[in-house]
This record gives sequence, C-alpha cells and structure tokens, in this order.
Amino acid sequence: MKLQTKFGLGILIVFTLLAVSIATTSFLWVDHTTIRDAQARVQLHIQASWEIFNSKLERMQAAMEVLARDQQVREFLQNSYDPNLALKTRIYLELLRQSQSMDVLNVMDSTGRVLLRTRAPHLANDVVTDDPVVSRALTTRKLAVGTIILPPERLRREGDELVARCLENGGELRGMMQTVAVPILAEDRLLGVVQVGSLVNGASEKVDRIRNTVFQNAQYNGKPLGTATIFMGDVRISTNVLDTQGKRAVGTRASPEVAQRVLVEGKPWTGRAWVVDTWYLAQYDPLYDPDGRIIGMLYVGELEQKYLDLRTQALALFLAVIFAGMLLAFVIFFLIVRSIVEPIQQLAYATQRLAAGDLTYRIADVPRGTTQDEVKNLARSFNAMAEELQQQREQIEDDRRALEKLNEDLQTTNRNYMEMLGFVAHELKNPLSSAIMNVHTVKDGYVGPLNDTQKAALESVAKSLRYFREMIANYLDLSRLEKGELRVKPIRLELQSEVIAPIVEGLARSLQEKRMTLDNQVPATFELRADRDLLRIVYDNLLSNAIKYGREGGKIVLSAQPTDRSVTLSVWNEGDGIPPDKMNLLFKKFSRIPGKSSAGKKGTGLGLYICKEIIEKHGGKIWAESQVGAWTKFSFELPN
Repeated sequence: MKLQTKFGLGILIVFTLLAVSIATTSFLWVDHTTIRDAQARVQLHIQASWEIFNSKLERMQAAMEVLARDQQVREFLQNSYDPNLALKTRIYLELLRQSQSMDVLNVMDSTGRVLLRTRAPHLANDVVTDDPVVSRALTTRKLAVGTIILPPERLRREGDELVARCLENGGELRGMMQTVAVPILAEDRLLGVVQVGSLVNGASEKVDRIRNTVFQNAQYNGKPLGTATIFMGDVRISTNVLDTQGKRAVGTRASPEVAQRVLVEGKPWTGRAWVVDTWYLAQYDPLYDPDGRIIGMLYVGELEQKYLDLRTQALALFLAVIFAGMLLAFVIFFLIVRSIVEPIQQLAYATQRLAAGDLTYRIADVPRGTTQDEVKNLARSFNAMAEELQQQREQIEDDRRALEKLNEDLQTTNRNYMEMLGFVAHELKNPLSSAIMNVHTVKDGYVGPLNDTQKAALESVAKSLRYFREMIANYLDLSRLEKGELRVKPIRLELQSEVIAPIVEGLARSLQEKRMTLDNQVPATFELRADRDLLRIVYDNLLSNAIKYGREGGKIVLSAQPTDRSVTLSVWNEGDGIPPDKMNLLFKKFSRIPGKSSAGKKGTGLGLYICKEIIEKHGGKIWAESQVGAWTKFSFELPN
C-alpha cells in the first residue's frame, strides 16, 4: 500500500473516530438537556396544578367567610329546636350550596353534632368531631380548610348520590372531599360550625381545568399532550387519562414504585411514567389532610414523545452541521497531507529497503514538491545514516568473528585445563591417601614412641594432607561437573546404611578431635530414590563443613522429613552462624565467607557449589538457615 494511501486511511480513521466521539457526546448532551428541561417544565406544571386544585378551597373559603356573618344562620343556631326555622334555614342554605356548586353544606352545634344537612336524605344528630377540619374549627374558633377522607358511614349520611359517585369513580366506599369549616360566634361565644365541601371523586372539572390551563388542551400525534389525575391513596378517582377504550381511567392504580415513594416515604416522584399505554414525563406529589396524614397524590404529566421528537430534530440538525464541517475539513486536510506525503514516498521506500537489511541502497534523486529543501536535507541525512550503519555492520561482523575465535580458544583452554585438573587430581589421590595413612600410623605410635613435639608436628602434617585430600576431591568433582560427566543414576536406597554411615565413619576422627556429638535422627529404614555416590558427596561436604565450622564440643543433628511428593534432608550444627548479608555467597563457585569461624581454616570454596549442582541435577533444591552466634542449618529437598 502506498504511503499516500496509508496517510489517507489514517486521516479517515482519525476523522471518523472524532465524528463518532462528537456524535456520541452531542447525543448525550442533547438527550440530557432535553429531558432535564422537560422535567423542569413538569415541575412548573405541578406548581400551577396545585394552585388550580386549591382554587376551589379559596372560593369556598370566601363564601364561608360571608356565611359566618349571615344573620339567619346565627338565628338558627340560637333556636335550632324550632322546626319552622330549621326548614326555612335548610331551604336557604340548599339554594346557596347549589349556587356555589358545592356537594355538602352542614351546620353543627358547638359540640360537633350535626343539626342540619342541606342534601337529601337530610340526616342529622351524628357527631363529626373526628373530621379534622371541623375539629380544628371547634378548637381554634377560626376558619379551617383542608382535604379529608370521608369514611363509608359518614359518606352515606352525607347523601346517597355521593356514595354512587364514589363507586362509579374508583369503586370506593370512601370519599375525598375538599372542605371548609367556619365557626359562628356571638359575643365571643361559640354557637356552632358551618361546613361546606366539594367531593373530589369523579370531579372531572378539576383535572380538566388543570389540563386546559397548563397544556391548553393540546394534542400531539392524536394523544393528549398533558394529563392530570387526583389519587385517593394509589387509586385514580378523578382523571383525564383515558384507558384503551377511550374512557377516563378511574379506578386504575399507580405503580408500586410511585406509591412507595410518594405515599410511604412522603416524597415527590419525578420521571418517566407509563400511563395506561404511553410514556409521560410526570410528577406525583403527596396530598395531605389537615393532620399531616398522606391521603392521596396529585399527578401531572406531559407526553414524552414530544420531547423525544424535539431531541431527534435538534440532534439531527446539530450532527448535520458537525459532519458537514468535518467533511470539509477532511477534504482540505487530505489535500495538504497529500502534498507533503508525495515528496517523501521515495524516502519511505528507501527506509523499507534499509529495514530489510539492504544497507547499500542510497537515494539518488529527490522528488519535486513543496517541501523540496526539507526532503533534500532528509535524503542527505538518510544516506549518511545508511553509510554509517553499513560501516558499523562491517565492524560488528569483524568483531563477531573475532569473538567466535576467542570463544573457541577459551573453550579449548578450559577443556584442556579441566582435563589437566582431573588428571592431576586423580594421580595425586592415591599417593595422598597413602601418605595420610602413614602419617597417622607414625603419629599414633605404631612404629615407635614419639614425644609431644613430634606428635604435634605430625598432626599439623596430617591436617594439611587432609585439606589437600579434600581439595583434590572437590577439584575432581568440579572437573566432572564442568565436563558434563557427573550424571545422576538414581536407585532406591537406604539413606542411613548406604550414604550416611560410611560418611560418618570416615569423619569419626575429625568428630573426636573437636569433641563433637552427632545426633543422627534419620530412621535406619528410611528410603529414597537418588544417586548413592552423588548423595555421599553432598553429605560428605555438609558434614565436613559442620565439623570444620561448628563449635568445639558442640552438636550436629541429621534429620529427614518425608512428604507425599518429596523428602527434606538437613544437617544442623551449633556454631557462630552465618550473617544474613553473606547468605547469598554460600553456593557460589570459589566463594568463602570471611569471619571468626573460618579464620585459620582452609577451603577451596567449591563444596557447597558442588552440592548445589548435584541437588539440582536430582530435580531438587538446597538452602541454608542460620542464627548468628547460635546455629547453622543446611537443608535440601529431593523428589520422592
């Protein structure tokens, strides 16, 4: 693919990603803004709806303030026993009730007992002090207003027509009523209370007035733009929401989520609401009686589809402008980039040749273009770089050949060294063993008595010879390791009899000389799978070190801990221990740890290195633990 095509594709991808990002951000912003504004409008609508809902109370309150000064009502309260006066007052108040479009107009005495009901069947003599509005008017001797729930018995006494209306609008035997009660006073004496009320159940004019005032009774795509509902509890008792048959959806219930939020928690609910068959952006507010109890809800909602369509239109216009601008920018940018890319295509090809390893390729001519001077400089730099790289590669090739020759020489030298080391160590091994035996024979007095000075001198010779023997053994093992001759041949063996006992027997003289005791806790019948000869080398090195660096008169402990898959063997001895900062030197070749315990003691620094190599060839691992001034423990784990 040409460089120009690659650049064009890259620009297209960048602009596409940018367009997608802008489109996503725009969608989220427009969606959030539209819904937020819609919900803000709904909250304004609910405020206006409350004013309309309460306007009926305000009109009734104004009428009752006038009625409180009515002389005929006062006269009736002072002479309620007069049947003619009672009839006259009832007719008078009934005309007033009808003229004010009210459902209830009652007169009570100062104890709350009903003296007169204007609505048939004109029942009286029941006490209604459980009515919070009447109770407040009697208690405070001031006008009281509120929305209350009439229980079934009270509703029946107020009039059969009211019971029928409640049953038709929600199937309820209770009624919700907006009511006003005004006390009638005569020279600071309470004569009684007059109460007027308007039943909310089935009061379609209330919710229709809210809809007509707030939403102008507008339609959108054949559906009402706005709806309003008054709930008693969670049941619609007055609504202009229509059901699927086109009738007012009285008797239907609010969703459990809304009921919990509004009726139980006493908080407004704002959001998307599925009303019968359509989504509305709605708000539900709790409706309280004068005693602060939640008795229902006031709902107002606006059709969501209107805002979704507005959002879609706004987003479409917004994105159209954005994409048009981005398309124009893409065309201009592509033309500019193409004028820059074409002059450097030859450089791109030269770079590919260089990356493929062709360091002899050079740029002969620089293409014509708007960036000719810059490309010339770049071409000269490229040729200089290619020349330098070619020289460096030739030098690296020469150095590589020299290193290969040096490596071959070193391998030959090391091989000759290891062969010589193995030969010399092997040739010295037998004479040295014989010399050690003869020295001990003379020192122990088998060829004649010796004085103390002579014994001390021979003991010094014996120690040097033993060190020499140990060094030869280590160098022989190292030679076998370096030449790859130290191969593991595992067999099933008894650790105590085949490995530990021969090593302990060979070191018995050294243990006696240092007055050390050996606590061998390895069971006599303990078995494992390992190379017997190599395992002897490991135990010989670890026990020799325990004797050499252990405390004189101290203790050495051998132990074995088997598991399902492995066995852990250890050699523990009392002594000066190993400092923590020196632990990393233990298993390195030719490494010896300086310290008080090693002062005056000779060693090759190979024993632990050889142990490590042997254990790892078995597929195991070896480590050391120590407490300075107290003890040292070497442990190794072998697969079982």
